[in-house]
Amino acid sequence: MRKSFCSLSRKKIIVTGASSGLGRSTAIKLSQLGAEVCLIGRDNPRLEETLSLMKGNNHLVISIDLCNFDEYDNLFKTITKNLGKLDGLVHFAGIRKTLPLKVMKLDVLKEILDINLLAFLELVKYFTKKNNVNENGASIVGISSVISLRGSPALSGYGCSKAALDGAVKSLACEFAPRKIRINSIAPGFVKTPMNEKVMKTLGQESIDNIIKSHPLGIGQPEDVANLVVFLISDESRWITGTTIIIDGGFLISG
Repeated sequence: MRKSFCSLSRKKIIVTGASSGLGRSTAIKLSQLGAEVCLIGRDNPRLEETLSLMKGNNHLVISIDLCNFDEYDNLFKTITKNLGKLDGLVHFAGIRKTLPLKVMKLDVLKEILDINLLAFLELVKYFTKKNNVNENGASIVGISSVISLRGSPALSGYGCSKAALDGAVKSLACEFAPRKIRINSIAPGFVKTPMNEKVMKTLGQESIDNIIKSHPLGIGQPEDVANLVVFLISDESRWITGTTIIIDGGFLISG
């Protein structure tokens, strides 16, 4: 019997930033399709809340600051000890700071780059070690943003971190293709997450209306992004690597 489309039965997947928003929605979707998921984030109670919404029991919760790069060796030893060799990695963890360049300090820029870019590179480095990854291949998804493709005032730090991630994906895909490890990124537009809802509360009605109008198909929902990630993690996307897929409700064609 042929497996169902995008079946993830028994696949071992790491999801960072799994405590809320896109990471939480993706972790839930992965579990519904049979994956065994390692949830990573800094807020353990919120990670446990995500876990309570998932299907199945063989999941793992790890609370860690991903900017503590010295902890990665022990992190992956713990993950593989509990789940076995890994099939997928999704890096949602990240920060966005709206700061004009004239007031942005270097330590703030470094903070943005550490989690948005350097953590992704370090995760890929450890994930792809032969002792950690499935020898038959795997899939990695980095989370970029439409801001990497279309500028926005006061988001130069955030935008450059995401553009750099997209650039890294292309070279990493070449590097790991011989081992059947696929690496892609996705660039979402404005999605209705708890973080973005907080942003909306700080804006005037005109600004809110402009955000909505700039997305011809409307504001995205977390499950819209989760569905794309699931496809890229699954074997159905086995011929896709080294690319950035835009998922923005038409944002980039509206300007």
